[in-house]
Amino acid sequence: MKLLKIKAYQIFANYRKPMSFNFWDSYPLPPLSTVRGWFHTTIGVNQYIPIAMSIQGKFSSVVHDLQTLIKFDRKRDKERGIFLEGFNKVFSKSPTYVVNIYDISLTIYLKAKEEYLKLFKENLLKNEYPSLGRKEDLVRIDYIDFIEPQLRKFSNIERFLIKSGVYLNKKTADLFGLSGINYRMNFKYDKELLDKTGLRYFEKKDVVYVDSGTLKNGEILFDEADQAIIDLIGDE
Repeated sequence: MKLLKIKAYQIFANYRKPMSFNFWDSYPLPPLSTVRGWFHTTIGVNQYIPIAMSIQGKFSSVVHDLQTLIKFDRKRDKERGIFLEGFNKVFSKSPTYVVNIYDISLTIYLKAKEEYLKLFKENLLKNEYPSLGRKEDLVRIDYIDFIEPQLRKFSNIERFLIKSGVYLNKKTADLFGLSGINYRMNFKYDKELLDKTGLRYFEKKDVVYVDSGTLKNGEILFDEADQAIIDLIGDE
């Protein structure tokens, strides 16, 4: 099995959690839907391409920033903002706390058809400037190439110590007895429903964010070069 491995760096980023209004909270690492969208935008396709991914990394700190958010929102109440007649929108601005993750080193493994992974690799540094998270969350690409991970078995004698953050499938975390932060994370949405309703109904994945722990008594894909476990989340 070939995977595309990307190593990247960001100074600041906000990986916004859905339903966090008036306080923009952030996941600790880019969520599945953000990486999926990054992949599809970069390869420039208009249909869904099955993909699975492993997202891992570490950061130095979290900064709570007070920002003024300017929005052009749908019409609800004229009294709550300036109504723009020609656009049927309401203009509003408000102070909002925004969580910024600082000094982020990322390693992302992508699994998809090889032709699309090659296209992603070719296009990544061609399309405008690369960003991950918000549009302004610039990302520096330090490494991108194909690898062939190996299946690695761990035991009570040969253990693996997790030293940085990683999203794991819930069943993988349970298999190894690992605990962390549980998320029901957006993955992909149904385009037909979007066209009919104008709303995105997401298929969700149960994942666990783990930043420490010990693996023993089980098998998992492994990147020998970086001594990293790979637990692919997404399409089979």
